[in-house]
Amino acid sequence: MERNGPAMMSRTSNVAGTAGAAWLALATCCAPVSAQDTSPLHATAPVVLPNSPAFAQTSPNPPEEKRSDKGRPVSYGVEVGLSSGYADRGFVISDRAVVQAVMWVSGSVAAFSVWSNITLRETTDGSRPQILEMELTRAHEWRNVTIEPAIRMFFYRDPLSIYSSRSIESGLHLSYHGGPFRLFANQSVDVLTYKGAYFGEAGIAFERRVSRRIEVGGSSNTGWASSTFNDAYVGIDKSALNLTGMQGWLTVYVKPHFYIGPHFQFTTTVDRTVRTALARPTLFFVGLTTGVEF
Repeated sequence: MERNGPAMMSRTSNVAGTAGAAWLALATCCAPVSAQDTSPLHATAPVVLPNSPAFAQTSPNPPEEKRSDKGRPVSYGVEVGLSSGYADRGFVISDRAVVQAVMWVSGSVAAFSVWSNITLRETTDGSRPQILEMELTRAHEWRNVTIEPAIRMFFYRDPLSIYSSRSIESGLHLSYHGGPFRLFANQSVDVLTYKGAYFGEAGIAFERRVSRRIEVGGSSNTGWASSTFNDAYVGIDKSALNLTGMQGWLTVYVKPHFYIGPHFQFTTTVDRTVRTALARPTLFFVGLTTGVEF
């Protein structure tokens, strides 16, 4: 499921080579201290994508104020959002309010980001999920097509229990830009804890600037998963067309480098077998995001 960060999804420039070393260092030192149970049956927190609809999907600077990527050897930004809940790929991780933050840096070689989710109060299932995710990507552009391989590591921890988990995913993001519309397809497969767990999605997104400082956007997507993925995260050994959903956002550019705006996410589980295994197969969350980019 696409995480629609205003800067996260629109940027195509990449971070300098030192980001790779930083990613490896963080991967080594940021593992949860609590005991880890890697059994798939306990995997209550699906892998967090860096494209989750917690954030709006726009560029933080109006076109006339943006410099070309070639003129910006390094760019960076921070984004913070408050949402009524959080779900990843159709699975509700938290049905209580969450604070989410992302920091990124990009340059001519690759892009590196760190994303976190903190649940503000105990959920209805008695947990309080905390998630940390790091991703390293490199975008390749050809005319209107962007191909972006990625490697992602996530850590999940519940401070109300001893449960914690971590894993690594390899991914491939494809997109085709046609005017205000963008066709996208994202693929990911787990290569560590839940080996072979595959999830894919495809959809269409649009952005429209209604004034110099106001932009609206939205997207719709359909997602499918392998039997290994559904067995790990739902306990059902079945490949399926898991979900369909839509997201919408409004972005206001208060200043050239500062933006703020509301967003919403709606997702419903399509497959009947998977649907019956979920306590909340249909979800609707709203939130507010603010961020800066340089």
